[in-house]
Amino acid sequence: MDTEKYKSIRPLTPEEVPAATAQLTSLAPLREVYESLGLSASWDELMAVLKTCRSVEDFKRKVSYHWVKHIMAHCCRSVELTGTEHISQAGAYTYISNHRDIILDSAFLNVLLADVGAVFPEIAIGDNLMIYPWVETLVKLNGSFLVRRNLQGREVLLAAKLLSEYMHEAVGEGKSLWIAQREGRAKDSSDETQPALLKMLSLGSGQREAVAALMPLNIVPVTCSYEYDPCDYLKAQEMQLKRDVEGFKKSSEDDGINMKTGVFGWKGRVSFHVGRPLSELLVGIDLPEGDQARYASLAAVLDREIHRGYALYPINYVAADELRGETSLSQHYTPDERAEALRYIDTRIALVRLPEGLAPDEPFLRKALLTMYANPVYNKLRAYDPS
Repeated sequence: MDTEKYKSIRPLTPEEVPAATAQLTSLAPLREVYESLGLSASWDELMAVLKTCRSVEDFKRKVSYHWVKHIMAHCCRSVELTGTEHISQAGAYTYISNHRDIILDSAFLNVLLADVGAVFPEIAIGDNLMIYPWVETLVKLNGSFLVRRNLQGREVLLAAKLLSEYMHEAVGEGKSLWIAQREGRAKDSSDETQPALLKMLSLGSGQREAVAALMPLNIVPVTCSYEYDPCDYLKAQEMQLKRDVEGFKKSSEDDGINMKTGVFGWKGRVSFHVGRPLSELLVGIDLPEGDQARYASLAAVLDREIHRGYALYPINYVAADELRGETSLSQHYTPDERAEALRYIDTRIALVRLPEGLAPDEPFLRKALLTMYANPVYNKLRAYDPS
């Protein structure tokens, strides 16, 4: 791989790691963030470990792996990985998953795959989240590659082609990758793969036909499920702001709040399910002619497998019944679990904070929150019975 060609987006090379760790150890803001985690190792002990890191793999195994394990232990009731029979330990894959949390979807999957002896995936992350200059250094040290956002004109195509070429070369060299199925999180938790993502992934293959262009990436769909989404009230809050404030856009400060809330908030039970590879899912399927229709069909194939992999919890079934004003799913929850789920929704509405002069629209917020928890149920039911 031509590391110079991809320097603007790729993870750090071993030669670049010592300078990066030296830069990070001198940063007071990073020390503040680290000490807020409440980890057992002190800042000075972390500094000693960082000095022994000679590669991204070293940093992941010696540092970030333990950070994520700490979050799992303190912010989750349980975290499980299923479906590993669909991959091999030494295999190189492009994992495409639904997207719930800005940081933890990929971080949790990294740790869970490491625990079963699989290859650590490199993580695609939007450069819009590089809210401080040192954040880019840190994420590249942690094996992330950057997706360039907010480009104009020809820059969009050039950046997409460079990213796709990088991904094809990385998988060809035995590296696994993770990328979300869409730009940004689905605020209503109705997860759909963007056909444009698949078209972008095909650009670096040298093949024109969609399936032939995507096959070298060894695409594997992954489903992530959180019993409780710590950012649910922030997503509902954003929905009302978009409705009521013309031209509303999240700020970098908002992104920072979402990242911190997502990491440290309570998630309850968490599940990741590895689906069947795209190559297997396409057996016996006739795809339509034409690029646009074909990419849309491929996205639908991935979506069906992602939706089938949801882990559903009482709050999901309660929300689905509550939205429809029925009890058809009541076999999946007890009266106490229903009462607890509805109390939870009330507590989340109470957390919403809007600018002066704008009052929380409680019926709107309630429906938004219920919809977030209900959509995985609806999508999973449709995935097994499209009628």
